[in-house]
Amino acid sequence: MSYSNSSFDVIILAGGESKRFGEDKCDHEFNGITFLQRVSKEFSNPIIITNKLRANLNGRQIIDHVRKGPVRGLEIGIQYVKSAKVFVTGCDFPFVTRNLAEFLCGKTEFDISIVLVNEPQPLLACYSTSFLRQNLSKCKKMMDLLSLSKKTYLVGIRELEVNKINLLAVKNVNTWLDLNFSIRNIRASESKLVFSSF
Repeated sequence: MSYSNSSFDVIILAGGESKRFGEDKCDHEFNGITFLQRVSKEFSNPIIITNKLRANLNGRQIIDHVRKGPVRGLEIGIQYVKSAKVFVTGCDFPFVTRNLAEFLCGKTEFDISIVLVNEPQPLLACYSTSFLRQNLSKCKKMMDLLSLSKKTYLVGIRELEVNKINLLAVKNVNTWLDLNFSIRNIRASESKLVFSSF
């Protein structure tokens, strides 16, 4: 079942190599559904940037033939965005939820609203579309966007808990060991507002 996300678009980056995971993470099945299927079904018509066509997905698949990393994948995806805000995620977060995306994208006054788990998570963030269009070409890594933002909101774990966001939504899966479902290892963090004088 997919849900409406009329106030923002969604880009799912699904073209990575999954070297640490040892197989294509997006195609890995958990409880009979792949990580990518799990992520895509949370949203209404997500834009999926992928390195190959994949079966049984909700959303529009765009093939990234160049495969030069997430920033370049995002540059491809941003061409299809129509809303003022865009939630960006990937197969690293197979339990991401629509509720998390709505919460982040509801913070409309920021260039970036991003989850802070140990460090900012650029694939768990809502971005201003105009900000991305103006700045992606200046970036080599997703984290470069943070230094270019004039107004960033870092959303801490405590704020997510208070707002009843399931913390599995921020569980980063890079290795098989990460499939341990204990959320006790997610360190509590406080939210922060960051202004830049650029």
